[in-house]
Amino acid sequence: VTIDSDGRVLRKEVTRDVPRTDSPLSETLSALFSGPNGAESSRNLRSLIPHGTRLLSASVKDGVATLNLSEEFQFNQFGIEGYLGQLAQIVFTATAFPTVSSVQILIEGQRREYLGAEGVWIGTPLSREKF
Repeated sequence: VTIDSDGRVLRKEVTRDVPRTDSPLSETLSALFSGPNGAESSRNLRSLIPHGTRLLSASVKDGVATLNLSEEFQFNQFGIEGYLGQLAQIVFTATAFPTVSSVQILIEGQRREYLGAEGVWIGTPLSREKF
């Protein structure tokens, strides 16, 4: 994402090469969680996913990717825009896979209804249309 001069979060599509593995969704999300690489940083791209967030597990069933994330994911210094941005980054990345149409977020193995004090709904699977 980038942040414009008015402080609005703007989504920017980024393409990266990810090694072929038995877990392409997990590898792709791990690359996302590592933050912008040098070339992306030079284009003023940033990640709104909180530093230290880890993918604990991922599974896909009936088009829903269930992503179990570490507790760091629930803390974002940018408020509601930051929460929406970090969720959009994950949902757009996961749904780039043809077998994934939506994403259910778990934090430390627990389903939560809301993310953050601002109360961004994560109680049901999220699709691109939510953003």
